[in-house]
Amino acid sequence: MNESWTSQRLSARRFTEMLGDWRGSGHGYLELAESAALLVRDGRIVPGTTLPAERPLSDALGVSRTTVAAAYQRLRDTGAVVSRRGSGTVVRGSGGERSALWSGSDGGIDLSSACPEPWSGLAELNARAMAEHPDAFRLVGYDTLGLPALRAAIAERYAARGIPTAPEQIMVTLGAQHAIFLIARTLLRRGDRTLVESPSYPHAREALAATGALVAELPVGGPGGYDAVSMLEIAERTSPRLAYLIPDHHNPTGLSMPDELKARLISTLASQGAHVIADETTAELVLGEPRRVVPFAAFAEQEHQQDAIITVGSMGKTVWGGMRVGWIRAAPDLIVRLEAARRVGDLGTGTWEQVLALIALEQYDTILVERAHVLTARHRLLASRVAEELPEWRLTPAVGGVCVWADLGARVSTRLSRAAAGLGVRLPSGPRFGSPGTFERFVRLPFSETEEVLSDAVGRLAEAWRSEGDAFPAEVFAEAVI
Repeated sequence: MNESWTSQRLSARRFTEMLGDWRGSGHGYLELAESAALLVRDGRIVPGTTLPAERPLSDALGVSRTTVAAAYQRLRDTGAVVSRRGSGTVVRGSGGERSALWSGSDGGIDLSSACPEPWSGLAELNARAMAEHPDAFRLVGYDTLGLPALRAAIAERYAARGIPTAPEQIMVTLGAQHAIFLIARTLLRRGDRTLVESPSYPHAREALAATGALVAELPVGGPGGYDAVSMLEIAERTSPRLAYLIPDHHNPTGLSMPDELKARLISTLASQGAHVIADETTAELVLGEPRRVVPFAAFAEQEHQQDAIITVGSMGKTVWGGMRVGWIRAAPDLIVRLEAARRVGDLGTGTWEQVLALIALEQYDTILVERAHVLTARHRLLASRVAEELPEWRLTPAVGGVCVWADLGARVSTRLSRAAAGLGVRLPSGPRFGSPGTFERFVRLPFSETEEVLSDAVGRLAEAWRSEGDAFPAEVFAEAVI
């Protein structure tokens, strides 16, 4: 085991909250072990974490100590954990938990990410870059702000979308995730109040929490869509230092915030002195006919409100997940602060990837049209297959992005995820996208895979759904709502 991991101990109460509704109709110790392994796989329990001792965990779960001991032994047998005298039961690294989840599965399908395959023109893009920019290989090879030409091109694209932008307002990053962590680390201190949508992109919540900030939640995607009154009231009451939003093609719901609510949220948060991260990683991935998506910052009614908004973008979903190029659009003085903070953690973004991004931007509209065509067909296929195989489920009416939020009709998400893993489908449970114990009624379904894979995935999920039998309560069929 790697001794360099940061050790932390998980309390029995916290572990119980994270496990959610794990009980099914099978062998309790196996269900407990597999549910724990799911938490490790999803990244909610990190390597080096010490699990609770057997006796307090059995008390917290309301099961026998024998059940907990057998579950821990199962985790040891599959390599997910290791037990040492005096150290307790400690979570291991990547190899063990994956084997515990995928043992016996054939042709696994990974629905834990929502990233399309590389854009079809990527090889030609690389060839063109080699022919047109051989001078790139005479540069140092990385920088903390970004190539001037790329910063200018990103700024020009914002201007074309309706929001004038100068190159000085742009920093090129190592993808959107890097951008979010950098912003959080620069602006937040322990104890600061922050606000994140719920459900939301889980790594954004982790970025805020990693600073020691307090994280409050802004509910998104209820039965009636966006509840403007509730959201504005929470935003005003929380008075956060930093808020994280996905205004368009929200992850995981696929919904887009109404324009009026965007303007009112900006006004409410900016008046409190808050900065607002607008994650637009999937904002330009639309379903149906191509259409222009206006940047969130364009809804600011006053100039000082513009300075409060920090926009994050990326080519990970549009061009290729392996192209680690993202960007931050912010006020010039904040860009200066972000660069100074960045130098502590990394040396910058690679020059070659930036050259590829520069050429990609020249044909970005073409790339987006192709993506829209493919994703629209896949979304249609997914919705059709779910309606056929799982008519009890209700999907959000997504208008863009790469995923939908499925209402299962009852609190069975963890059990479904566990059953799906046994059939080779890696599907995070609903609580992955919110606080422990929340969203047990939901799962995120990405439609970024090919139609063949999506059809197979829904078939396996339907088999997992049926295989649980009595584990899913009868009201699951009666409670399904739109």
